[in-house]
Amino acid sequence: MNKKRLILGVIIIAAFGVFGLTAFQHALTPYVTFVEAAAKGGTAQVSGTVDKATARHDAARGVFTFELTDRSGTTMVVEYSGAPPANFDDAESVVAVGSIDGSSNVFRAKKLLVKCPSKYQAG
Repeated sequence: MNKKRLILGVIIIAAFGVFGLTAFQHALTPYVTFVEAAAKGGTAQVSGTVDKATARHDAARGVFTFELTDRSGTTMVVEYSGAPPANFDDAESVVAVGSIDGSSNVFRAKKLLVKCPSKYQAG
């Protein structure tokens, strides 16, 4: 009976290990360019600089749009459902997490992360 419990315990631990590793791999979203995001499909993270002159918040539709230029120099319109982050105007760069809508060639962001200058850096 002891041997059966040991084997059952090892199987359960191994199953949890495989489940945890699989869940972790699915949660990873690497930084890619717009071209790589389009080729990959699904959810991607694109980091880049914002053309702040293109930033528009349509309160009636609840949509925030702006143009983002990725590290390869490709520029695409990003559409985010919601209000812009509070510190968006101070952002050095923005990470948009979402996917490309192939029919309209727009990156539909589910989440926006902004990188602002550090208040601890020397001026």
